[in-house]
Amino acid sequence: MVSEPVIIDADRSVKETAIAMDRFGRGCILVSSGGKVVGIVTERDLVRKALTRGVRMTRAKVKTMMSSPLIVIDPEAHVEDAGKIMAQNRVRRLPVVSDHGLVGLITVTDIARSLAVQLEYSNALFNAMARVPESSKLLYT
Repeated sequence: MVSEPVIIDADRSVKETAIAMDRFGRGCILVSSGGKVVGIVTERDLVRKALTRGVRMTRAKVKTMMSSPLIVIDPEAHVEDAGKIMAQNRVRRLPVVSDHGLVGLITVTDIARSLAVQLEYSNALFNAMARVPESSKLLYT
């Protein structure tokens, strides 16, 4: 899980959002309004909802591109539960939210990494999904 996901205000521009994604090396950004996380924007959202439709990146607000309402998971849930929620809702990123607010963000890569570790890096598919370099697997054999 990413314990400090990048968050941007809903009234920021789509361009500012894309710049922040690039600057922090992230494939998504959570969107907040009034101090509360209300949506998520992914690279795919930017391509499908902005670039292909000719949206003016400096004027359009990120809130017009975000996916909302958020599909979330409790921090006490099991990794398998996160995978099921992601599969059922066809999402690759899942904010982790407690009663006190945002805790982090879990991705499909995080789940693959967890499974790769559990299987002691013996499964090539999970290794590939977890982006485990071939040389690092030698450390665990």
